[in-house]
Amino acid sequence: MPHTSPDIQLQACLADPDGVSEYRFLVDGKDIKYITIEPGVIPPDDISFEPALKSELPTFPPGDWNEGRVAKDKTTGNAIFVTSTRRDLPAVKNIWHDKKIDHLQLTWVDRMRQNIRLVTCPLFKHQVYKFAEFPWQIPVMEMETTAYGWINGQGIGPQFLGHVTEAGRVIGFLLENIPGYTAEVNDLEKCQRVLKRLHALGLKHGDVNKHNFLIRDGKGEAVLIDFETTIRCQDERELTGELEGLREQLEENDGRGGVMVLEDNDGE
Repeated sequence: MPHTSPDIQLQACLADPDGVSEYRFLVDGKDIKYITIEPGVIPPDDISFEPALKSELPTFPPGDWNEGRVAKDKTTGNAIFVTSTRRDLPAVKNIWHDKKIDHLQLTWVDRMRQNIRLVTCPLFKHQVYKFAEFPWQIPVMEMETTAYGWINGQGIGPQFLGHVTEAGRVIGFLLENIPGYTAEVNDLEKCQRVLKRLHALGLKHGDVNKHNFLIRDGKGEAVLIDFETTIRCQDERELTGELEGLREQLEENDGRGGVMVLEDNDGE
């Protein structure tokens, strides 16, 4: 029986015109394949534009594999898969919440930041999905997952709704979506209050830029987000310095940490 070309959807890419590019593909609506492409295989204008990229790719090999590498055939100059292997990929180990959601249950609604999506699923409507787009990003996801366990139920961050899995391994989490706006300097007292609650737990946030404080609609309270650099800290000088630097952070207008509007190459 002839092999049928699979349906592939680009979910994430780290494109480098001068180096190796990395891609995350959903194949046939059920399997994730991580592909690296050698430099010079795909024209620079096409490496992050999904329709052109897919037309340049060789046919995905059949079989049970999750990592592949594409290079130029030395004889023909055509793009070919030089490897397609299965590897036990890293996973978040700190599974502290009792709920797990398979990523295939999530429907992507919008891209909020590079690795953050607004999603719906049968269990929850319009929530936030944050995940490791590539296996090497798991250590950062591990740190933030752990931080959410530390603050769970303390009224500091969004409600943690569960761990998200891919092929059984945990790669991210689902959070309550916070309707509201990014904090400004006139929200200083609200932001100070929530930061003090974090410090009272012996935790330093590590990145208190204005975009990591959301002011919730209706209640007007501040909510902290993005705990990738949060650490346990008993040094009062460090905690005081983080609190005292908050006004300056709220006065910044450089866009650091803000929501990015990216070209939609998800195939959704």
